[in-house]
Amino acid sequence: ETGKAYVKGLFFCGLTIAIPQWVYTQGWSINHTILIGILIGVIGFEWIVGGRLATKSTSRNKTSEVAIDSLIRDIIIMGICAMGLGLDQLFATGSVIYTVITAAFIYHNFYSLMANIAVLGWDKHFPMWLLNWLDNEIAAKKEKYFPVKNKEDK
Repeated sequence: ETGKAYVKGLFFCGLTIAIPQWVYTQGWSINHTILIGILIGVIGFEWIVGGRLATKSTSRNKTSEVAIDSLIRDIIIMGICAMGLGLDQLFATGSVIYTVITAAFIYHNFYSLMANIAVLGWDKHFPMWLLNWLDNEIAAKKEKYFPVKNKEDK
């Protein structure tokens, strides 16, 4: 038990040291711009790869309604990030809330992007072996874009 507590203490201490100083400061900085730029870049790549996946898909869910819903979703994501910055200002928490929210959206969208790349068969061009945690997402995407009809559903 003491060993586990020691390891946890070292982990959280290291995490505290690893958090950049700008996260604790109030106001907008170049680092905020870089973080939101990374999010916009990942979303943009996801749109490009997702569009390519949709054109190759055997599913008939290729309506403009899906694209409009995706656009609305991405606008809401940006709005939530902006609200995070507002909450940071309100609670005087530096940029902690903004950073956590924006990083979470970057992670989520990057996860989806990499799964789309794998489903397209482009994984040979990317170090997918680093991303073994994609298995469930890849299976879900394959089922969404390339559904296999059940033999019993004749």
